[in-house]
Amino acid sequence: MVMLATGFALLVGMPFLIISEKPLPMLTDNTLNPYPEPKDIAASYIQKASENYFYREFSQASENYHKAIAIYEERKDIHRVATTYNSLADLYVWASEPEEAEKNYLLAAQYHSQNSDLLGQADSIKELADLHMKNENFQKAEKRYSESLGLLKDGDANRVLGSVHEGMGHMYWKANQIPKAIDSFTHAQETYAALHYNLGVEHMTSVLNRLKRVPDTQHNHALREVPAPDDYATH
Repeated sequence: MVMLATGFALLVGMPFLIISEKPLPMLTDNTLNPYPEPKDIAASYIQKASENYFYREFSQASENYHKAIAIYEERKDIHRVATTYNSLADLYVWASEPEEAEKNYLLAAQYHSQNSDLLGQADSIKELADLHMKNENFQKAEKRYSESLGLLKDGDANRVLGSVHEGMGHMYWKANQIPKAIDSFTHAQETYAALHYNLGVEHMTSVLNRLKRVPDTQHNHALREVPAPDDYATH
């Protein structure tokens, strides 16, 4: 009986004990990046620019990228100058400022060239070609894709080469030049196969099956209507 009474008293008193306890302090952090600010000043500007980029604060991001570039130029760190210009170009793509994006992709390519980085140079030019392709400036896009391929023609298979061929395939597809699209996607497929990049091979296989009208094939990223073979553009 005594135990029952004791238990009842604890049960009744428990809510008051809970209420009387002080609430645990909540930790708040209003910054996007949980990591501490880098000690290197240029890296700190890059981190700030990335956070501005995330919040679509494009002017602040641009300002921080330029501050980082100035420091890298003073250090003669050409590689980081080039990659930061490329990031700046990506920023302008998102900001819907294609002329600024083009200017900065070309600056990135220029600095990659100074650093004898053919892969970096080709990648920046490929990004510019992608921009023209998405804006359906097919003549400009083809010129830049061809320029990128020219830089890579004597090298081994690499990820940039595969993405250039893939980009060209999408360009020709959008321009309704299906035979050329098939040829470019086939080159991309072969490049990815040489790199043992199975996901890329499967992606290209699905796109090619759709373009060639192989029955019962469909690709989630390629749902554009494909004209009948008699309607294929030959130019």
